[in-house]
Amino acid sequence: MKKNTLYFFLLVSLFWSATSWAQEGEYNKYNWVESPTIHTLNAEEKAMDKIVLKEKMAYEYLYDPSGNLSEQILSHTITRVNSDKVIQENNRIYIPSGTNLNYLIHKVRVINPDGKVKELSNKDIKEAVDEKSKATYRFFALEGLELGSEIEHLYLLQLTPNYGGKRELIQEDILKKNIEFELISPTNLVFKIKSYNNLAEVTLDTSRKDKNVYRLNVAKIDALKDEAVSTYSAQLQQLIFKLDANKASGTKDIISYGSVSNNIYNNICNAADKADLKKVKKLIQQINLKNATDEKSKITAIEQYLKTNIMVIENNNPIFSTIGNILDNKVGNDDGMMKLYSAIFNELAINYQIVLTSNREKLKFDPEFEAYNFLEAYLIYFPEIDSYLSPSELSSCLGYIPFNLSANHGLFIKKVALNNFNTGIGKINFIKPVPYDKNFSNHFVKVDFSEDISNPLIECQNEMGGYYAQYYQPYYNIMPEDDKKKLNESLVYGFIENAEIKDVKIENGGREYFGEKPFVVKASLTSENLVEKAGNKYLFKVGDLIGPQMEMYQDKERKLEIENDFMRLYKRSITFELPAGYKISNPETLKMDVFFTEEGEKTIAFTSDYKVEGNNYIIDVEEYYKKLTFPLSQYENYRKVINAAADFNKITLVIEKL
Repeated sequence: MKKNTLYFFLLVSLFWSATSWAQEGEYNKYNWVESPTIHTLNAEEKAMDKIVLKEKMAYEYLYDPSGNLSEQILSHTITRVNSDKVIQENNRIYIPSGTNLNYLIHKVRVINPDGKVKELSNKDIKEAVDEKSKATYRFFALEGLELGSEIEHLYLLQLTPNYGGKRELIQEDILKKNIEFELISPTNLVFKIKSYNNLAEVTLDTSRKDKNVYRLNVAKIDALKDEAVSTYSAQLQQLIFKLDANKASGTKDIISYGSVSNNIYNNICNAADKADLKKVKKLIQQINLKNATDEKSKITAIEQYLKTNIMVIENNNPIFSTIGNILDNKVGNDDGMMKLYSAIFNELAINYQIVLTSNREKLKFDPEFEAYNFLEAYLIYFPEIDSYLSPSELSSCLGYIPFNLSANHGLFIKKVALNNFNTGIGKINFIKPVPYDKNFSNHFVKVDFSEDISNPLIECQNEMGGYYAQYYQPYYNIMPEDDKKKLNESLVYGFIENAEIKDVKIENGGREYFGEKPFVVKASLTSENLVEKAGNKYLFKVGDLIGPQMEMYQDKERKLEIENDFMRLYKRSITFELPAGYKISNPETLKMDVFFTEEGEKTIAFTSDYKVEGNNYIIDVEEYYKKLTFPLSQYENYRKVINAAADFNKITLVIEKL
């Protein structure tokens, strides 16, 4: 959800009762030390490419002479650069632009190892034009950077206040030292602040009587590197703060989902005027719901039509958020599409709820701390069929919302009738992920050695369902033929590298099949790399036939919890008939059974087995992940299953004469 006009007008009246006199900001006269010196590093720190030696971030809310609230942000950092690569990456400091940004202070200086200082200020800001976007951007050019230099950057920014929920990432992928965070407000404005991922709590300075001053001081925060199968940004040490009370007016729980739910409901569900409703009724006739016999089929038909005929863009211009303009121009933004879906469902008496949630890969929705920055993305929930729809994500469909919005909490807003009018009531619920067996990539492979053991003919069929199909299936029937050909080949090569493709056929390509039928790739091919001759034996790389596999072999200690995109299932069946007079000398290598059990149920597993019928070998492999998240204590169990698939991928069967 774009944080624009949905709810911030609710806050305006909260400050009218505040004292109407201006306060000078705490940091209007803040400055760096006049004569800087290079910091002393230990041997370990000198070996690091980059270190933040100081980071001070302060937010201050204060009143102007008219009693209006404003916000000032101070940022003061000192960064040491110890490698040529980092010097190249940091030789420019880009300056954000915007009509509501006012830099009261902005300067940069470079301190070289010999103590020489070069300072830059506003007069040194350069401009350039991006060749692709043609947009003008501004920056400081840091000339003369050397190994061991320190970059000091200081700015004080004044802007329109945002107090509905702000997030500050404290930890990064580099070592940071001398970290300070401050939040300063007039005594009548009370904030709530919450720390995450073992970050120390922010405390109120009780010695200050003139202002509320909240502080966090941390001497050192170790670097946290990104790791495979994790939600890196969400697991960094961070804090979120919001305005909670105004003592002057006696207002409490200022930022709460109770106050915003009705506003969102009215903005979305009551957006259609008479002219809009006339167009919506005409649209419903165009969709043609005569063959839709139940609620699910109606919703599917509506989604299918809108996502085929209306383009969704990121643009806050009101023309893209009004129903009439969307239907006239076939273009809408997130808010506008929500309004359009809502008007259609209202007209058809389909029960639905508005859902707002966050991208769990970046910011997990906290059900215990109400802040508007968790209200990032729209979904629509249908209680009667217990299913979700994403109104603006074209690669999704009913039942398959973007996976990073599932397995997360969200604010559910439903209609409630009160005294002859409707209002929206919000409640926090959990958005269940798609079951593991609805996301699958199943391979069925037949290997024919009859013509040439060294270069067999391979018939393969890959059936993809759920999230495995979402980037191909909805778009396949509208792709140009050349693009289809390239995609077909890439899907086969992704399965068996260096294959010589004889034929490829696609079944169920098109948005109407997504979520209903699997996307099927059938191919005939040969691969000289699959079998190698070794003396009088043949080495059959049967493991290659399950496709490339992820590996998690590492010596470093794991730091991040495991979190998958979605739960999943893989089934593979490999069959082949050996020529008369041949046998497999090591079939026992095909037997694997690696799993992890919780409360008597296998939650993740990789199993493989085989059977022989005459000269026919039938290999069955199953791999599944019925859980999304695993704490560090279960990392080894998860890794064993992942690596079991990688180990199978390396299996080579030895074919020899009887």
